[in-house]
Amino acid sequence: MNARPELAELPVGARVVIRLPNGPELAAVLLDCFDRELVAVPLAPRGTDLPEIVRRVRASAVVEQHAGTTTVRTTGFAAEHPEAAGLAFIMFTSGSTGRPKGVRLGRAAVLGNAAKTAALHGIAPDRPHGTCLPLYHCNALVLSLLGTHLTGAPLVLHPRFDPAGYFADLAAARARTASIVPALLSDLVDAAPEWPPELEYLITAAAPLTGDLAHRFHRRYGPRLRQGYGLTEAVNFSCTAPRFGGADFTEHYLDRFPPVGEALPGTELRLDAGEVQIRTPDLMDGYWEDPAATAEALTPDGWLRTGDLGELRDDRLLVLRGRTKERIDRGGEKHYPLEVERGWRADGFTGRFAAVGVAEPVLGQEIGLVTADAGVDEVRDLCARTALRPAVLRLGGYRATATGKPRRSAMGATLAARRQPPDRYARLLARAGATARAMLREAPRSADEELRRLVAHAPRTPVLGDDDAFAAWDFLREHWLDEDDGAAAKSGWRARLTGSWPLSAHVDLAAAVAAAEGAPAVAVPFGEETTVEDGRLLLLPHASPATTAATPWALGPVWTFLTGGTRHRVDRWNRMRRLRHDGHALVGCSVLRAGRHDLGGVVWARPKDEE
Repeated sequence: MNARPELAELPVGARVVIRLPNGPELAAVLLDCFDRELVAVPLAPRGTDLPEIVRRVRASAVVEQHAGTTTVRTTGFAAEHPEAAGLAFIMFTSGSTGRPKGVRLGRAAVLGNAAKTAALHGIAPDRPHGTCLPLYHCNALVLSLLGTHLTGAPLVLHPRFDPAGYFADLAAARARTASIVPALLSDLVDAAPEWPPELEYLITAAAPLTGDLAHRFHRRYGPRLRQGYGLTEAVNFSCTAPRFGGADFTEHYLDRFPPVGEALPGTELRLDAGEVQIRTPDLMDGYWEDPAATAEALTPDGWLRTGDLGELRDDRLLVLRGRTKERIDRGGEKHYPLEVERGWRADGFTGRFAAVGVAEPVLGQEIGLVTADAGVDEVRDLCARTALRPAVLRLGGYRATATGKPRRSAMGATLAARRQPPDRYARLLARAGATARAMLREAPRSADEELRRLVAHAPRTPVLGDDDAFAAWDFLREHWLDEDDGAAAKSGWRARLTGSWPLSAHVDLAAAVAAAEGAPAVAVPFGEETTVEDGRLLLLPHASPATTAATPWALGPVWTFLTGGTRHRVDRWNRMRRLRHDGHALVGCSVLRAGRHDLGGVVWARPKDEE
């Protein structure tokens, strides 16, 4: 690895923005900056506003690549800056929830964390370590690059992940430990290359390991896995799991949700209203030129508010439950996405998926399910057997960070949910049952099966009401045996009901789905499949054939009478299955519920996945 001589002229503390592809040259520049006590600001090769970052940190130099050639250019900014004193790195957050923040990592904190984690994993000159993770992320930068640099251990750097190639490189170098993240671990298990003979275990971090993935890994490779946990604000690792084997691995990784580890030496953990907080010498100096964000993240007595929710197993092992900002508050019920996902996995659901919070005006939030690779039948089976049914479904459009963390807030923001007042619907159902009962008495031989089921399943409580839906039942009772078609009257009632509750709720939900998808506001008629945004979004507001068990939809006979058909009663699973078969990249359904009753909702689809 060759150092860049152009950096030798820069004084201590000068900021150097580095945007290079992952690989040996990036490693060399980062180490050169570290050894010269320059402040490295590593950026991903794409997706970052380079001029903005250079301006924000007043970088004295920029290292980047053009047409395969690495260049170093100076900017004219002064090297001196009060917030740069003693720093090793400024690591910028992804900015997925706002403007990217620059995490200021001091040399002492970085050196301390690198030394502790290297010791925990036995990284030494005779124990090579490998990584396939990008060096512009804190995990690979501190544990792998600096951990091997400080200890003199060989580093196996595999810049672009491919399972067979990674394991071949580890085997050739006789690596003892190596790093990975869950998103890549899943690909590794699928490819199932032969385990390197001297590799003791893999270190996984950056996103919680799911029980499903732990089981898959264990079936192929056994208990050769250690999980860790940390934030860039605390120099990456604050916890590392012990090296479990045999029965201990089964107990902690397979029988229960995998823990992310126990605190590193000198690191303290505490839970404040369920939030994980960390106090450690390996702590950031604050956010670059952002005292307000720093004060929000750090307590006056030095605890880092992680934003993660967790619990302690056996008073020492941290188990994560989700993010505080991702906690789903459904009508006062608090649901933690990781726990919801664990429940769904326990119900047999597999693959890559996420529980997300979806805004809902009545309850505050509803629970949504976004899946990357599950089929319609798998989702249908989950909804049939799980106790916590998602109200919103999306097949496709699963989003994750580069390290595999589900972007739950981003996914939930593109979904829409609506609930209906259960008491109001119960009154309508009772009115429907009472009217159907009267119609059966008046002409029992002319009654259809849906009327009979309404009589059998609707409440018998007599109710009064002046909703158009109530009046529509009176219209049906008065005219359903008329030989005259009454087309004009029926047309008027169709228009009247479409603009009234409960059908207006279906139309409103369709508009909300369109808005969440970024489409223009449009009124989609109930029961009619409609495409908007030049065909890029399909919407179908519909009713369910049965709202719960065998109970018919309260307006089913009325709407059939007014329209002369039953197209409004959609089997959402069949419709979603056909849409997937037709090649739509995204297929979803927002369910409209009133208490325990499924009133239908909106099936929607996009031909292309356009983030």
